[in-house]
Amino acid sequence: MRFTTISSIETDHRSDAKLYVMFHGYGNDETEMIRMLGAIDPDADYMSVRGPIRRENQGGNAWYDSGSDDNAAIRDRCSAVGDDIVDMLDATAMHDRPVVSIGFSQGGYLAYRLLAEHPDVFDAAVLLSPSFHDGADDDDGDEEIEESLVVEQITDQPSRVFLGYGALDTRVPAEQQEAIGRSLARFADVDAHVYPDMGHDVCEQEFADVRHFLAL
Repeated sequence: MRFTTISSIETDHRSDAKLYVMFHGYGNDETEMIRMLGAIDPDADYMSVRGPIRRENQGGNAWYDSGSDDNAAIRDRCSAVGDDIVDMLDATAMHDRPVVSIGFSQGGYLAYRLLAEHPDVFDAAVLLSPSFHDGADDDDGDEEIEESLVVEQITDQPSRVFLGYGALDTRVPAEQQEAIGRSLARFADVDAHVYPDMGHDVCEQEFADVRHFLAL
């Protein structure tokens, strides 16, 4: 799988400085997350990845087909993308630093799957209005998460997750929002927020809460 990325990494940053790995929403590209990080941690090191699916007639990119109702296929695709991302991080010798995944919408679901399946790689995740495709049609998603928790059980350190939604979000159904909260509660320490005047978007208060979550 071929990825297009934009990276900004300062070579003299301390070895404990965070590295952000970022995934944009449907129909956008890697610059979306760079703009968001500018409001959160503007001097940080990052790798922002472009979704491999190009929307030929509409522009922008995606991680999976948003019109599909095949949750198992979406999970499989996100798992394959996640495996390649982890291999790429390992090849860059950045895996010894604290790594935080950040994703919006589709990218939020991808960041969730990365954390669930590779808890030894990612120290925390910031999920901004994530979609959710585990569960309802079969139990494969839950089984994959259970297998991934072996490392988590050894370290006895639950992953830290920021989860944010807008109360006016009509893009991600309420049942998906509730389901991801339940799933995260099984293996993560979740800091959940709902913003009353926000739709499927981000806002300044959310950025402030993320900064607090990340102890910036």
